[in-house]
Amino acid sequence: MRPSQEPLGNHGWKQLTLATNPGKWDIVISSPSRRCHDFARLLAQRLDCPFVVDARFGEMDFGDWIGKTHTAIWEQEPELMQHLWYQPRRFIAPNGEAMEDFIDRVQAGWQDLQNIYAGQNVLLLTHAGVIRVVLAKVLDILYQRSLRFEVGYAQITRVRTYPDGETSLVGHGLPHA
Repeated sequence: MRPSQEPLGNHGWKQLTLATNPGKWDIVISSPSRRCHDFARLLAQRLDCPFVVDARFGEMDFGDWIGKTHTAIWEQEPELMQHLWYQPRRFIAPNGEAMEDFIDRVQAGWQDLQNIYAGQNVLLLTHAGVIRVVLAKVLDILYQRSLRFEVGYAQITRVRTYPDGETSLVGHGLPHA
């Protein structure tokens, strides 16, 4: 997995500021991607709470596809794109990470997050693919079905974990905390 070094733009900073205001978190956890990390670190400082970077919540490594638009990939490699949408768990981008490995690492991170931070209000700044893996786990659905969820920029997906380890989806696509 290669963390993105692309910084968050001004519009993204505004979106995340609105989305996280007036949230109250005990800890802020972030993907190593600059788009998540830079904002998360400053938010944790402002809230005076711990800040943790966890690579398991990094975006999937799409290898040779990094930096290409969906349109360009559809034009150049339509068979692979169909494979991604119709058999996502068997998908591997050219010179990238296997979807199965991506799902396994996110699920391991999610399990640890629930165990280590039980009873705490955690903010995880991460990516659409990671959110889909978590949604699939929480809702006990196939990952492929999680592709039906729209995951917009700077939106909140709220999950509650109960003392017995069960989880529920409280909200998805929320515009703010």
